[in-house]
Amino acid sequence: MDPDEGFSLDGIDELDTQLKLYQMGVESFSPYASTGKVDMIIRSENGDLVRYADIKVCTGIRKGDNVVWELEIGFFMNNESFIILAVRLPDENESFQKHHMILESKKFLQIVKKRRMKTKDDKWVITLPFSDLQILNKTKKAKISKPLTRSLKPFFDNWDCLLEWRSDR
Repeated sequence: MDPDEGFSLDGIDELDTQLKLYQMGVESFSPYASTGKVDMIIRSENGDLVRYADIKVCTGIRKGDNVVWELEIGFFMNNESFIILAVRLPDENESFQKHHMILESKKFLQIVKKRRMKTKDDKWVITLPFSDLQILNKTKKAKISKPLTRSLKPFFDNWDCLLEWRSDR
């Protein structure tokens, strides 16, 4: 392994997402191993109705004072879909804990439009200040410096949106 090459955590975050979904009672599978894509399956009680949703798991990489995610535009299809932006933040003991911003792709696209996010090489490059994410981790009533962080704040560790999707039949 080339020491100058970054170690990708996407596969680990994808697996962690599948485990979290399992704990929440949502079936999932990933035929796209280590692409950061997970599929959710919801079956009705009698098995007649089956719903699918795609989940794109994207790992944030700290670059200086910012955390950067690169989200492929091609992920967005007509299927129901969710985006999970994973990030590792230090807790009070200075050990890093994983956190997520979880939102439906429709809501994400609304934020993209509102914040006029730019694309680069067929990807949205999402950049948030590391200090804003640390504040979000400590308190929900935080003074956030960037408008994009304020837009994503309601989705910080918001696993409930997946449970709402599961129960919305």
